[in-house]
Amino acid sequence: MTQLIGLICENRKKVILISDRMVSTSNGSLCFEHERKCERVATNALILTAGTTHEPELVEDTKAEIKGKVLIRNIAEILSKHYRKIRKKRIKHEVLEEIGISSFDEFHKKQNILHSGITHELSERIRKFDLNLSLLLGGVDEKAHLYRIGEPGAYRSFDGIGFCCIGVGNRHADPVFAFYGFSPKLSVEDALKIGFEAKKRAEMAGGVGKQTDVWIIDKKGIKEVKPETIKELEDSHVKQEDYSRLLKSVKIETTDFGVS
Repeated sequence: MTQLIGLICENRKKVILISDRMVSTSNGSLCFEHERKCERVATNALILTAGTTHEPELVEDTKAEIKGKVLIRNIAEILSKHYRKIRKKRIKHEVLEEIGISSFDEFHKKQNILHSGITHELSERIRKFDLNLSLLLGGVDEKAHLYRIGEPGAYRSFDGIGFCCIGVGNRHADPVFAFYGFSPKLSVEDALKIGFEAKKRAEMAGGVGKQTDVWIIDKKGIKEVKPETIKELEDSHVKQEDYSRLLKSVKIETTDFGVS
């Protein structure tokens, strides 16, 4: 119940990250607009979260391992490691302990004495277990990078295509990039135009929040696009004005993103 969008632009020198503020509980029974869904993990990298609000330790544990500027790929690997660690802990508590098995080692040892139907059922529940959490990592080291981290703790690079959409509105957001012929060579203004339109179209899906947050990352650090700029983009979208004409007339104002 959310929408995250990442774009690489300026000849792969910058990353734009866009997020709504919709969050949901683990079972999806409650969805509501909340706080910004971002975490700074390094001076040159930001994480956006989609899905459950119940795994804050994943990002906190990752931040504890990172000091200063690091390679974005290394951050993706650390996130992947902690994702798998938390997933394994949840499976232990919610699947194995439900039938009196206290660990994975015990489960493996008992497979030969458990009924085959029980073993198969447990194996399937473990295989299909879902944290209901996806992460979008954007950052810049020698060049701009985008990574998605999700089930079962795998990470995947989107550097090649230059954009990544995560959320229930993907079927509406993805075609926008094809329509405009998106390329990582585009200027930050043109990339923001496409990314913002993709986010607004994603709202058609339902479950995507109306509020929008935008960050721009380069080698120097992370900047947050001011609400005034987002308001102008919103007004333009409502009026169906020409985005290119708008962005040429609007100076994109940013502020330093708070250091944690």
